[in-house]
Amino acid sequence: MRIPCFAVIMACAFLSSCQESIEERAEREAREYTLKYCPTPPQNDVITDSIVYHSATKTYSTYMTFTDKLDDKEMLAGHNDEIVESMLQMVRSNAGMQAYKDAGFSFEYVCRSQKTPGTMLLHVTFTQKDYNSCSE
Repeated sequence: MRIPCFAVIMACAFLSSCQESIEERAEREAREYTLKYCPTPPQNDVITDSIVYHSATKTYSTYMTFTDKLDDKEMLAGHNDEIVESMLQMVRSNAGMQAYKDAGFSFEYVCRSQKTPGTMLLHVTFTQKDYNSCSE
């Protein structure tokens, strides 16, 4: 019985995909998401511009633009702790990131202004210590 060539090719592709490291997976998924969805339409005054995995630091970075009500440096400063805590809870509860959390990745959020391009509004990085610790 002959095995069709297509079946052999698919088996090789499947076996090679099983060999993908968590770092390779992170890089691939970030690149694919960015190419397929970014920039995203504004949702809750946030545009996701891109997602990038930095292998040297094991950091999964999300680059965003704040719009409308969030695009206000003074408002953000007055609610910084609440915003950062909300973002941390998002990381903690995101089941889609579990493999990356298990691998000890850091999660970085770089948020810039739409009104004044280039202006950094918020930059926060959560490490394994942050998202694995219990909040009081």
